[in-house]
Amino acid sequence: MPCCYVLDLRLAPRGMPPATYAYSILRELGPGETVRIWSPEEPALLMAQLQNHLRHTLIWRTVTDGQGYLITLHIRGPGELLPLADTLRRDHDDMDARLVRSLALADAGRWIEAVTEVDGLDRALRAHILIENELLAPLAADDAREPTALMRREHDDILVQLDAIREVCLTPDAPCGDLSTWLGLLAASLNKHEFREEASLFGAWERAAGGADPGLLDTVRRRLSPAVS
Repeated sequence: MPCCYVLDLRLAPRGMPPATYAYSILRELGPGETVRIWSPEEPALLMAQLQNHLRHTLIWRTVTDGQGYLITLHIRGPGELLPLADTLRRDHDDMDARLVRSLALADAGRWIEAVTEVDGLDRALRAHILIENELLAPLAADDAREPTALMRREHDDILVQLDAIREVCLTPDAPCGDLSTWLGLLAASLNKHEFREEASLFGAWERAAGGADPGLLDTVRRRLSPAVS
């Protein structure tokens, strides 16, 4: 698709949300391609939805003439690595997906598969917490003292929940309902925790990382879950 192509959201089929219409076109793009989108509405929410669909691979800029918004949107190619904040957001997405699969398997009574999925979630979440506590929190300690303290307390609570889930998984005759209960509690905790991190810390860490060791991002990628790295 050439870069001069303009996707006009006013032409979306009746009843189809703009983000759905845009995604139906963008998913046909390949890495490294660029497209323009014309939106009659301010596009912040639209772009947040598209970033989630396309795994935080988008770069865009917006101009407006007062009548609408023209968004020039680029999908990162193989040589365009994700910045720190988007790398962490992608890891959040991957862990959330693992949690959803774990819950579905537990609710279906598929114990062995549920425990296998939970084991992957446990390893990914502990790695993510360790990276944030050890590598990232010190970067912006002075600029984000209160959010950092809250993050550490919530990490402690999440680790307690992970320990409880691990105990349930070590008991083969435990009912799947017990596992579902604990996973539901973890889902509620992560929902609030991830939102707060992304809103109050990711930007501060990314700004601070600009003056940090150039190898920091490579270290983060290596230590995160395989789907991210």
